[in-house]
Amino acid sequence: MAPSFPILIFLLLTLSTHLLPLHAFMKLVAYCSNMEFESKVKNINVSFISHRPESITDQSFNFGVEITSPVRDLKLSLIYYPIMRNSTTRTALFKRTVDMCFYMQNPNSDRLLRVVYDYVRQRTNLPKRCPIPAARYYIRNIRPADVPVPAFIPETEFMMELIYRNEVKREIMVEFRCYGKLVRIIGRI
Repeated sequence: MAPSFPILIFLLLTLSTHLLPLHAFMKLVAYCSNMEFESKVKNINVSFISHRPESITDQSFNFGVEITSPVRDLKLSLIYYPIMRNSTTRTALFKRTVDMCFYMQNPNSDRLLRVVYDYVRQRTNLPKRCPIPAARYYIRNIRPADVPVPAFIPETEFMMELIYRNEVKREIMVEFRCYGKLVRIIGRI
């Protein structure tokens, strides 16, 4: 029995050195399989270009927005729908409506939206306050995998909807929808 003890210790030490690289982290990332970006008014034109659409971690998008007359009133509704398997109904897990003119000057007023707002703010030439003047604007290199996703959201297919409205005129200005999937990625620390 005594001679097998050193062999057992040797085996444990050898195996443990192979297990050390298993320290890893898990990250929940979004992947967009289909996207809709549409203007509902004449004074705003929108477009987008998809780069590496098949890649879960390197997918990116560039957005273009051309505004032909100033935008003075802007409300945003952000709605997140998880799509469960074999489900035909959609129930919003998350819904926020904000006055964007107020929010752009006071981004600390909504901490959850602030995470996405700060990410987009680094990649755009959109102004930081209303009215938004007539001009061409861009939002470049938006990578869904880089946007932080709260850990409480389940790994599932989803639809995320952004609806920009003019409340004074009671009209939808721009609609954006991303149909996709949340995927857990395991990487090394």
